[in-house]
Amino acid sequence: IYVFEFKLDGSAFDALEQIEHTGYLIPYTADRRQLVKVGVSFDAGERNIGEWEIDSTPG
Repeated sequence: IYVFEFKLDGSAFDALEQIEHTGYLIPYTADRRQLVKVGVSFDAGERNIGEWEIDSTPG
């Protein structure tokens, strides 16, 4: 199960923190599948992905 959070001119780490602090994964914790958090930061100046981070939890 993949949960994405996107930030414009923020950091990928901040996106991962938002997934954690807002409880986006709570509805899926009883599921036995692997949970994957993906934080993506877009760079408005470059008009492209600036950075990304992935954090996975075994199911």
